[in-house]
Parts: sequence; C-alpha cells; structure tokens
Amino acid sequence: MKIIRNMITNNMINCFKGAVATVAMAFLLMGSIFGAAELLSTTSTAEATHRVDRHFVDSLDGTGYYVDVNTINVWDNEVTADVYMVKALYNSMYCYGVVYNLENQSYQYTYTKIYQYDTRKLTSYSEVPSLVYGYSNAAIGNNMIMEEVLRFCQNYRPDPNNIMNNTDVGELLD
Repeated sequence: MKIIRNMITNNMINCFKGAVATVAMAFLLMGSIFGAAELLSTTSTAEATHRVDRHFVDSLDGTGYYVDVNTINVWDNEVTADVYMVKALYNSMYCYGVVYNLENQSYQYTYTKIYQYDTRKLTSYSEVPSLVYGYSNAAIGNNMIMEEVLRFCQNYRPDPNNIMNNTDVGELLD
C-alpha cells in the first residue's frame, strides 16, 4: 500500500507544480477526501458571491421588479441584465438572467436563482433557459413590466449623485 501511495505521490508531483502540488500531496497523504471537497465548496461559494446594486423599476400584484445595474449590457440588437422579482408575501426573491432580443421584441430567462428574501440565502439555482416571451404592446401582465425593465436598462446611466431608485447598494449575494 505504501508503494502505491508513493507512486501516486510521485505522479502528482510530476503533474502539478508549485502550490497546487503541495496542496494535492497534503490531501493525498492525509487521506482527506472530505477536506478536498470542503475546500472546493468554500472556493465555489466565495467565487459565486458578488455585490449587487439593485434599482427599483416597477411593481405589479405584490411583486417588485428591480435591476442589478452592474449587470446591464446594451448592444445593437440585444440587452442583458439580472432582474430581481421580490415577492415579500412569500419571503422570496427571484433573480433571472434576462436576454432581450430587440429585433424580435422578445426576452428569455437564461438562468434562475431563488433566495429566501429575509436572509438572502440562495435556496435554488437553475441554468435551464425559459421559453421566449414577447414584450410588445399587445403583451399583458408580467410582460408589460418586462418592457419597463428593458426601457430602464436602455436608459440607465451611472450617476453617483443619483441614488433615487437605489436599494441594497453593495449587498452581497451568492
């Protein structure tokens, strides 16, 4: 067993350089698979956490709609942003990665994150894209609000003196 462990250790050293080899050897010698998993989990959480700067856009039927202005990207035929829908009655906050197709007057959710609103704890995450929805003048309900969100994204200009619609500046979310 010791010979196999030494062979694996030598192969690890040859494959990795510097700090990576040292960490890999330490985990191998300690036999700590749990420690390696814990390290990866901590790294993923740290990388996933980011600051959001949500601005209020509109509300409908007890749901508030916000945009993280740090995520707004406007191109010729496409607008992207993180849109937050807060349902205080259900203690839920939904974050959607939204892509607007201006030519087709449509939008699609590219991913979904669901948070417990009061703790801001991430409870669910999905990268399954939604259906494509229209936001034209004939649209009703949520789609009309999404058209307002699009207008907000297209017209937003950063101004450090204008914090009128600003909420939770610098809030950390994972």
